[in-house]
Amino acid sequence: MSTELKEQLKKRLYDSIAAQIDLIDYVPEDLHRLIGDFKFDADILGPIPEDVDYVRSATESAPRQDSNAEANVADKDVLATHINTYYDTAFYSEHGITGILLGNPESEYRNIGYWDETTPTQHLASERLQDKLLEFIPDKTGRILDVACGMGASTRRLLNHYDADNIWAINISARQLESVKKNAEGCHAQVMNAVDMSFEDGFFDSILCIEAAFHFETRQKFLEESHRVLKQDGYLVLSDVLFTDPGRLEQHAVFPSVQNHIESVEEYRQLLSAAGFRNIIIQDVSKEVWGAHFLYTINRLHEEFYKGKLNIVQLTEILWTYYYLNTITGLCLFVCAQK
Repeated sequence: MSTELKEQLKKRLYDSIAAQIDLIDYVPEDLHRLIGDFKFDADILGPIPEDVDYVRSATESAPRQDSNAEANVADKDVLATHINTYYDTAFYSEHGITGILLGNPESEYRNIGYWDETTPTQHLASERLQDKLLEFIPDKTGRILDVACGMGASTRRLLNHYDADNIWAINISARQLESVKKNAEGCHAQVMNAVDMSFEDGFFDSILCIEAAFHFETRQKFLEESHRVLKQDGYLVLSDVLFTDPGRLEQHAVFPSVQNHIESVEEYRQLLSAAGFRNIIIQDVSKEVWGAHFLYTINRLHEEFYKGKLNIVQLTEILWTYYYLNTITGLCLFVCAQK
């Protein structure tokens, strides 16, 4: 039934789009207006490296439950390579969805954002998301760790509350860390995996992690490591996105194994408790995060199309990327827990 439905959907969409193009082609000049100077060998998100398997089907995926330590290390490295290749390309591309949404070359935030009717731009929404998370930390003193820090916008914003010498930032991307060092001078920036930290026990007073835990192999290991490197009474605050189904984690090379799937808020709470955390707060912010971001993005894309800055091919490809993301996105959560 699923395959039949898929084929019916493909045929209906193809026929509909084909009919519209045939109508436009009645006046050939209008067809050129629709396409502009688009080159069909181009990619709106940049070229996809030939050596990276971006679409990994369930039948092609190797199970990641091997107990052999060397196999697990190798698998972790492969996942990191896929993630770095994907995000380094997307983050630093001069074109594509990032540039369209941010509209500000100085902004190096890459999170979904936290929105309400008073939030006018993606950049401000991204700042608001970080500020909302930091509100969970009552006493912003001591050392703080920015996990999966991206290009350093979040690390730089921590300077509003912490001295540079008390801020650490880790990422698996050496390229992104070079940007961090420029954006947050004086902070400690290191290549490090969030599930295998080299910090000593009880080193940090607080840990911040923005929209990254769904990439970790696994959240459980990250929570255990966070608990270990936090001081007693220290805080872990994070934003996270749950997927609709564990099968989604087998679709794409930047996702970890199905072991990282979390089904519900209650399951997330149990995972935090099992890692040793207490005073757990989990907020469902799906409407303010993904829901509002989705609607903002769709509107912004059509504005760019109307202004002639996007053609029909670019618009369609990006829209369908967002339609796909909307189908797989479950709950968006704010999480706060204390050691």
